[in-house]
Amino acid sequence: MSRAAAPRCAAGEATPKLQLLLDLQWSDQPSLDNFEPGANGMVLRALRELLSGADGAERALYLWGAQASGKTHLLRAACAAAQAAGHAAWLLGPQSPPSHWPSLEDVAQAGRAGLLAVDDVQGCSAWQQQVLFGLYNAARQSGCGFLAAADRAPAALPLRDDLRTRMAWGLGLALQPLDDDAKQRVLARIAATHGLQLRDDLSRYILDHHARDMASLVDLLRRLDAYALRHGRGASIPLLRTMLSESAAESPTEPAAQP
Repeated sequence: MSRAAAPRCAAGEATPKLQLLLDLQWSDQPSLDNFEPGANGMVLRALRELLSGADGAERALYLWGAQASGKTHLLRAACAAAQAAGHAAWLLGPQSPPSHWPSLEDVAQAGRAGLLAVDDVQGCSAWQQQVLFGLYNAARQSGCGFLAAADRAPAALPLRDDLRTRMAWGLGLALQPLDDDAKQRVLARIAATHGLQLRDDLSRYILDHHARDMASLVDLLRRLDAYALRHGRGASIPLLRTMLSESAAESPTEPAAQP
């Protein structure tokens, strides 16, 4: 086989448990080091500067871009980096319950070493906008880092006027989509991490014939990895076609590979 031979689970385990284990193994912890910048080198540099807490560094950073452009990866990676350094960090979003939102005092005490990150700002409810308005002001007064992400520029956010204005106070950067070469590097790195040998012709075929957002591409790799393991074969274009043909037969709504 053209992949690592280490067993994924003990013999005799049920298929659902095997699938769960496979899913967990493909859920990599986002980090700044495994973020493929492509044309977003300035975004990565700005984020590292924000995390440094250095005097003169920008303390508020707003990122926007399309779905699967890397925004959530960067926010999760930034919070993980801050926490690994022993600093306070909060990652919030529209799905965060009231108990997860810090108090004004928490943010004030965090100081320049802290980080307040809010994902999908455009979806914050009325009460979340009210809380976020106070937290932003507390972060600005204490020097706590503020990082926000959304699917549109600050001026187009469907938020209350005072909060929308504050989202534009710091540095705002748009995330640019990865080109095919960058996507190919990402796929190769992720495949190698999981012991899957991904030849250039296969990765190029995947990019040419399937959904092009990274979330869908990584999910396709995960499925191909499990399929290759189950059938004891190396990953290849014919194997991918077979897998997708079987999936299409089971679920007619799923598009099969183009010839």
